[in-house]
Amino acid sequence: MTRGVDDLLADLAEAADAAAELVSLGKRRWDTERPLRLAGEAIIGRLGDIATKLPDEVIKATPEIPWREVKGMRIIAAHAYHRIDYEEVWVTLRDDVPRMDQAIRHWRQTQR
Repeated sequence: MTRGVDDLLADLAEAADAAAELVSLGKRRWDTERPLRLAGEAIIGRLGDIATKLPDEVIKATPEIPWREVKGMRIIAAHAYHRIDYEEVWVTLRDDVPRMDQAIRHWRQTQR
């Protein structure tokens, strides 16, 4: 079953909210609690999976989002997990995911 754009964007917003919750717990907990790092890895993987399913109209309308890198993170999370740099994941969750979420929200507002 193929999911529609609205469903995918809702999934993306949910993952962005989860990233924000994770980041709100703080870097110290991130560094010391493995389940948090694994949760972050899952969020990154989910965002990458969603990105692979988005139609070209969304990708083209949001060039400020590095979609190729987003999709690439999914591949690393799913298949090369032994190579994950959790510092990079932290920065992605803290800095990049909110920017992605903001860009998508802005695009959605312009579509109404």
